[in-house]
Amino acid sequence: MKKSVALFKFSAYGFLKNLRFFEPFLYLFFLENGLSYFQIGVLISIREIGINLFEVPTGAVADLTGRRRAMVLSFTSYIFSFLTFYFFSSFLLFVPAMVLFSLGETFRSGTHKSMIMEYLDINDMGDEQVSYYGKTRSASRLGSALSALLAALIVYFRGNYNVVFIATLVPYSLDLLLMLTYPEELDGKIENPHLSFASMKDQFVDSFRAIFSTRDLGRMIANASIYDSLFRIGKDYLQPIIKTNAMAVPLLASLSKGEGRTPIAIGVVYFFIYINSFISSRKSSAVMENLGSLPRALNWILWIAVLLFVVAGGGLLAGSLLLPVVAFFFFYTLYNLRKPMVVGFLGMRVESQQRATILSVHSQMRALVGIVVAPVFGFLADKFGLSAVLFAGAVLLFSTGLLLKIKGEK
Repeated sequence: MKKSVALFKFSAYGFLKNLRFFEPFLYLFFLENGLSYFQIGVLISIREIGINLFEVPTGAVADLTGRRRAMVLSFTSYIFSFLTFYFFSSFLLFVPAMVLFSLGETFRSGTHKSMIMEYLDINDMGDEQVSYYGKTRSASRLGSALSALLAALIVYFRGNYNVVFIATLVPYSLDLLLMLTYPEELDGKIENPHLSFASMKDQFVDSFRAIFSTRDLGRMIANASIYDSLFRIGKDYLQPIIKTNAMAVPLLASLSKGEGRTPIAIGVVYFFIYINSFISSRKSSAVMENLGSLPRALNWILWIAVLLFVVAGGGLLAGSLLLPVVAFFFFYTLYNLRKPMVVGFLGMRVESQQRATILSVHSQMRALVGIVVAPVFGFLADKFGLSAVLFAGAVLLFSTGLLLKIKGEK
């Protein structure tokens, strides 16, 4: 691919993939269907279990049989998951929908990043991994910002949350078609196009050996996995926080009545969060350089995130909507600064033919954390309130910073 075409396609993938109209309303969708926070936590845990079971095998499938094929399977699984969520409304039927969603996540996770890395290797651009991935990620954040506004309008005018799943079918179908236009060279070196259990086992073993061959690489993957898992699980608690306080905002009272205020409030808040994330993704490389080194930047971002958890929890106890929203605003900012750094750290230390598998191992470890944390957070929310969830997140992240500090600071 020409460089301009490649950047456009990689960015278009991220933009369409992040038109997840359901995302700002996922917890509210579950609550509307009568689920408790604990049941929501169980569903999230099931999603993470699915990711844990499927992650490394699907990463190996991508590396061994072709990454484009894995991406097509990913979006097909997503589409069936969204259809299940749209047509059904019970906890038991949400379980297979979550399994399909986790299958889509695992076929995609790590695979597209490894395709970008493969392209950079082919074009001798390996030293640009952090900045290049930051650019493509910023396009996905722009998609998230637009998604928040469109989803708010969809929910406001339709009056229910399940319609966001059927709306998400459109961009995901387009992304599936986009995958079919990717060149064969991005599949990487396919050593065994005829997949077998033995080839998957060998790929799995070789990748784990690569991870734990150096202490720094294993520490980095564990650190990033815990951080990412706490973000993925904790971020959606912003939805009920906004809903609880939306009724008291005078501006919203003039725009709509009752429950109609909630989608407007969520759409506006998430729009500004994602626009800021769009900007911060492009600044990842500059932040790393200003802080002096990649490990130093990763550690600093983690400690600031601990503080933001505490601020958000304290704001809820004080009855403030502003403090939690501001804290989550910067929490998203830090996550989008950190993500390209993690990808760059791993990309510079992992062999090309193992990248999809090792990035999948990172996602699998993140899922392991989520399996435990999600239902625990749900239990804490039911019994002690949402502030308890945020303080628990602060404690876990603080412990991660102490025990799994990234080495190599100047």
